[in-house]
Amino acid sequence: MLVKLAKGQSPMHFARQAEELAHSIEAERVAIELMKPGYVALVVQRDEPFTEIIPAPDMPEHSEDVNLRAVLLGEDEYGGDWTEPVQGTHTLTAGGTGSGKNSLAFAKLRSMAPLIRDGIVRLWVCDPKYLEFAAIKPITENRYADDAGDCLELIEMWVDDMERTQKRMQRAGLRSVQPSREYPLNLLIVDEIGSLVAYRPEYARQITGLLARGTSMGRATLHVADAYIQEPDKDTLSIRDLFPNRVCLRTTSPTHPDMVLGDGARERGAIADQISAGIGYRTDERTRVPRRVRAAYTTDENVRELVEFVRNGQTGSIRSIA
Repeated sequence: MLVKLAKGQSPMHFARQAEELAHSIEAERVAIELMKPGYVALVVQRDEPFTEIIPAPDMPEHSEDVNLRAVLLGEDEYGGDWTEPVQGTHTLTAGGTGSGKNSLAFAKLRSMAPLIRDGIVRLWVCDPKYLEFAAIKPITENRYADDAGDCLELIEMWVDDMERTQKRMQRAGLRSVQPSREYPLNLLIVDEIGSLVAYRPEYARQITGLLARGTSMGRATLHVADAYIQEPDKDTLSIRDLFPNRVCLRTTSPTHPDMVLGDGARERGAIADQISAGIGYRTDERTRVPRRVRAAYTTDENVRELVEFVRNGQTGSIRSIA
């Protein structure tokens, strides 16, 4: 709905009243989008777009079938594919207990399965809850840690690998590389990052410093961090701004969407404190309007299929991908 602003009005007048507008027209949600000077668009959601569980993504057979800049995670509110970049960015996903963070992580891994199988993507996993990622330990090639001290050591190894790659690229006269067996994408998954950088003071400073180095310098060498957190405030994660790609699943506080997606995100429609598990928001880079998304649901059997696919698959002949 396109609305012309009256004199003296600004888009913030509508943003601050979005919840009241939704109730007045009996809609599920009203999001505010700035179209052009003097006009705003009201994006009216009449019904819940996600009424069925989205099955786990199929695992592509070949590495060349995977686009690391658009990895399939689920669906958006318009029925299209929800994809997120892995190559070229670091991602922070926030959500409360039971919000579906791990389904999101495993959907990402299933979508990249042939690259993991072929050694083009290498996994580094910090699992401080001991259970969530234990099932994929067999495909991490011993790059798995659960104890906080071991997580510190693993992250240090990841940063050391980044620095060795920097020196290799310098000697070869390379400023950037594409994922290959020679230069694999090293994906560091940090589950419950808050428990490592805020709740374990004996390790927090070192881990924070290492992650700051990796996230500020690792994109050129294909060292990518994928972190998951419950409390996304700066007191918990001081390096939050070093994760440019953000997803906000169901949260426990109405202030969390703004912390994750940027100031005003909730006023623009990211009501992450009022949604079901597996549903979330990510911000459109062009318009800054929160887009509602739903992660594919991955079962324990889907995770076992992933491990079997990677362990039993034959190494392909592909050397790199675009």
